[in-house]
Amino acid sequence: MSKSELQPPRIFGDLKPWLQDHYRDLPKRLQSVAVFAMHNPDVIALNTVASISDQIGVTPSTMVRFAKSLGYRGFSDMQAVFQESMRHVPQPYAERLSSMQRSVDREQSVLSQFAHAASESISRLEQQADETAILQASQHLAGARLVYIAGQGRAEPVTAYLHYTLVKLGIQSVVLSGMPSYMADKVRMLQEDDVLLAISFSPYTANTRELVEICLANKVKVVAMTDSTLSPIAKSDDCHLEVLEEEVSGFRGLSATMCLALCLAVETGKQKAELADQLS
Repeated sequence: MSKSELQPPRIFGDLKPWLQDHYRDLPKRLQSVAVFAMHNPDVIALNTVASISDQIGVTPSTMVRFAKSLGYRGFSDMQAVFQESMRHVPQPYAERLSSMQRSVDREQSVLSQFAHAASESISRLEQQADETAILQASQHLAGARLVYIAGQGRAEPVTAYLHYTLVKLGIQSVVLSGMPSYMADKVRMLQEDDVLLAISFSPYTANTRELVEICLANKVKVVAMTDSTLSPIAKSDDCHLEVLEEEVSGFRGLSATMCLALCLAVETGKQKAELADQLS
């Protein structure tokens, strides 16, 4: 299907996965616009094309070309989808629970719903995971002087599990915790042979994003575990691993994420053992 025949999403929630599928087909200049748009939807929604293009560092005609490359009639047509996003914010947990209770499929138990979502998530991981990226990430971690692990909110159980497993496998690692300013100061002291293992998922914790930016500015390697190529922590050329969880009434589990975390830790242990054998 040609680009002129594409039917782009009219709902913002569908735009991100759709754009991720087509991202690599875009020219480099338009890829940079795509990344900015996904990280700053409020800017796209609320500003003029001239103001937005100035912030990105492109011409207004590039913004129009970007919109048309996605299948929209023009910039305003695309902007309407971003404006729609401003009317939708993450549901409070009480509303998510109410949504589940109102679910049409009331005969399916909560356990069945979450078990099915976990199964779907792990199946997608098995089919779509980039095993080359996993190997590359494990090599970075195995060769590090010290692995620093950062992740907050929904990512906290993943950071704790990775730290526990890496330590058991003989990989020196530290979980970054405490006040954001303390963690930022700690990361500024990392050496070039250290590695930051950053974990964050939409809507992406601001502090984890800051830690990644500090490391990249200081030429410290970053291995990112996230849910999209367009994630703000997937900026590093070092490596990023993608994992996406199925939702049930707004609730997202960690089944596939924990599976990927275990895979990464074990692969790192294998790489560390091979390094040790080479040195002995």
